[in-house]
Amino acid sequence: MDAERSTALRTAFADEVLRTVDASSVAIVADDLTVTFGQLVELVAQRQDELALEERSVVVLGGRPSLEWVVTYLALLRDRHVPLLAADRTDDLVAVWSPAVVVSIGDGEVGIERRPSPAGRILHPDLALLSSTSGSTGSPKLVRLSHVNLLSNARAIADYLHLGPSDRGITSLPLHYCYGLSVLHSHLLVGASVVLTEASVVEPCFRSILLDHGVTNVAGVPHTFELLERVGAEQLHVPTLRFMTQAGGKMPSEAVVRWLDRAEEWGCEFFVMYGQTEATARMAYLPPALARRHPSAIGKPIDGGQIRLERDYVARADGVRSDGVHDEGEIIYRGPNVMMGYAINNDDLALGSTVEELRTGDLARFHPDDGVYEIVGRSSRFVKPFGLRIDLDGVERELRSVLDTAEVAVSGDDDGLVISAPGAHHDTIVSTVRKRTGLPIGHIAVDTTTPIPRTASGKTDYTAIDRRAADPSSTTTSATDIVGHVLGRIDVSPHDTFVSLGGDSLSYIECSIRLEAALGHLPSDWHLCPLGSLQHERRPRLIARIDTTVALRAIAICLIVSTHMHLAFLPGGAHLLLAVVGYNLSRFLLPIEPVGARSRAAARTAARVAIPTIAWVAIGTMLGSTYGVGTLLLVNNYTGPASHTLDHWHFWFIEVFIHVLVVLSVLLAVPQVRHLERRFPYAFPLALLGVLLVLRMEWAWMGDWYNLRFRTHGVAWLVALGWLVNRSDTQGKRVVTAALCVLTISDYFGYAPREWLIAISLLILLAWREIPVPRIAVRPLALLASASMWIYITHFTIWPPLVDLLGIEGAYLPTLIGGIAVGVIIDRIVDVGRSVVSRRDVTSARSPEREGGSCNSDPLACNPDHRQASLANNGTRRENPISSPTLSCALDNAPSNHHRSNI
Repeated sequence: MDAERSTALRTAFADEVLRTVDASSVAIVADDLTVTFGQLVELVAQRQDELALEERSVVVLGGRPSLEWVVTYLALLRDRHVPLLAADRTDDLVAVWSPAVVVSIGDGEVGIERRPSPAGRILHPDLALLSSTSGSTGSPKLVRLSHVNLLSNARAIADYLHLGPSDRGITSLPLHYCYGLSVLHSHLLVGASVVLTEASVVEPCFRSILLDHGVTNVAGVPHTFELLERVGAEQLHVPTLRFMTQAGGKMPSEAVVRWLDRAEEWGCEFFVMYGQTEATARMAYLPPALARRHPSAIGKPIDGGQIRLERDYVARADGVRSDGVHDEGEIIYRGPNVMMGYAINNDDLALGSTVEELRTGDLARFHPDDGVYEIVGRSSRFVKPFGLRIDLDGVERELRSVLDTAEVAVSGDDDGLVISAPGAHHDTIVSTVRKRTGLPIGHIAVDTTTPIPRTASGKTDYTAIDRRAADPSSTTTSATDIVGHVLGRIDVSPHDTFVSLGGDSLSYIECSIRLEAALGHLPSDWHLCPLGSLQHERRPRLIARIDTTVALRAIAICLIVSTHMHLAFLPGGAHLLLAVVGYNLSRFLLPIEPVGARSRAAARTAARVAIPTIAWVAIGTMLGSTYGVGTLLLVNNYTGPASHTLDHWHFWFIEVFIHVLVVLSVLLAVPQVRHLERRFPYAFPLALLGVLLVLRMEWAWMGDWYNLRFRTHGVAWLVALGWLVNRSDTQGKRVVTAALCVLTISDYFGYAPREWLIAISLLILLAWREIPVPRIAVRPLALLASASMWIYITHFTIWPPLVDLLGIEGAYLPTLIGGIAVGVIIDRIVDVGRSVVSRRDVTSARSPEREGGSCNSDPLACNPDHRQASLANNGTRRENPISSPTLSCALDNAPSNHHRSNI
């Protein structure tokens, strides 16, 4: 009987998850794939065969929230192995726990590293999962969880959230984190589905994923909802949303009320929840009906759970008061989801359950009328920023050991840590704290210059240290802090680069400005440098340095508007921008290796430029403009009339941009061509330039020399020239490219000022990747550069009525401002349109076959998200979903904060 029970415990959770009434229902949505439960069972069986472990083993599992991760995780559980979930620090885990296998989930690939495991190691038959306490605190102590723990907690969560097969969650939290993992568990257990993505909830494309895939619920920690309020809570407002959940730390009661109000307005629910990794995930939840009366409460115990305050007070899931007399005390929880115990070393893995109840360290008050609990403090020094439970005393002890001094005091709150260590090395403190806690550097305030404050009795005055958290001068201003803030990411480390974090060309502008203001100087290739290597190098306060392409884009769009308005005839801006497009294509789009990911990124960028242009042209036509069908189809530079004075030629630049992007994507999709481009990074665009120069010769004029400059084949050489400028990384190459800039541009347009404007601008870009400008000019230049697409599209329509009203001089600045404003309006219209479409087709959105993610873009930036998952190009077809990358999407050229879109 015991053997039968033991076997059931070992297999119950995986079997229950993979057992569903309808094998054809969707289980996982990953990238453009939908995987049914029947397919998931087959994939799990295949992964079991691939792992082929003879003995029950500990297996470290790390990587991205992908289909491969889920399949591997379920395969390990079903084969009775013990996954050890890793966010990072894999080497540390391997050193301590000696796993038999380390599985690393990459971009469409599964790395399986087999290692010798300790001889004679015993794993308790009930042991199912090993997880770091409360996410990842850097402690070697692990939580031991059983199959019963996993199953009971998933059932309880599904029960109070009323989850069913029609629900669809999303990985808004990491899967190695108990809260994020509980979303996967509870959904799959009841036959619901989960969308896998690495996108942050604040990225514009996250909303697109919600719409495209019919997501019904979103989970977040307090910081998640704080970020959403900064960028716009409407990010989550989609027709299919049924509820939102919050856990991972205490949310201020006023914030809870705001989200309750939004949920009521949107027709959904907002659940506050409470839990710890030691309780598998969840111990209590606050029913929305009670949340308004008790917005600071954690709620009632989950089904099957009991909460006792200190020793005398017990309240079961129904809230019935027992024989206690105290109404405040430490929360002590009992239930089937309480962990088996901690593991400090390998010997502990053989132990059965050593814990019957969980002392949480949280002090609570009970409200008997409604049967809910409210946390009023902590019995020990713990804080929980970003949902990471951090022991302040533990951090303090480790710093004393590392710094070899007793003069260390650590305090803080759920926003971050404040550290006082007089005379200690600042970088050592930050490095040690980041390694132990995983906190972003911007939430670690360090004071190494003033004495530790003391009370009258000589004890450390932690209250005085806490006051320093509110002092901006005590907070480190670093590259990691700044980039993390701009990109909305909390996982930035000094080893990351801007590109590796998925930065785009408009966030590049914002980061450049902020970094230059904080550090004083940036190298031209700072976006490729580890952020930790960017050091302070002060410059004169009145002078700043910005990326040269930012200045060129801003200047070019101003010249374009001036010329078209007849304010001052300064032609050449649009052709200069074509060269800038080539420069940015080489810098951001071309480095994406997998052909599928690169082609999808190019297609998204093309669509996000073409759609607003076509919409604007259509509106203009209805209002009386003389645009033709060729303009609507973005081919008018070939089909339109010869006269360049008509409306038909307004959008030739957009047409050329789209044509170049499409042709280049097709060309580089050919493996042999891509191989040549990667092997000969300078010679390839040089040869391409030579080919394109032939297309501007007389035989290709199409009987119309003047308009050759507006046709794709006649000006594509400028894109290649900009590409070549970017690839000129040695002095010799720069000399050759400089000569080509002068020779190819001279006498092409038949107007010397235009030619010299373009040539000199490219020579400046070739010589200086960044240029000094008055600090007061930085923000205006960045604003104009980031809004250049909208200004270009709209200025033809905006300036004529403004000239009638204000005169040419008076209309110039309002025309530029109007372009920015129209961009915001169009973004809102698109947002509403997507919501309407989603309401009409909610059913099809629940099992999409299309790729999610649609973000605002800019043809002059042309930078896809480098977080786009890489697809292993092994000839695999969609019938083999295990080879697909996870759903990832781009914050592709999202507007700067001056005109941010929530699309």
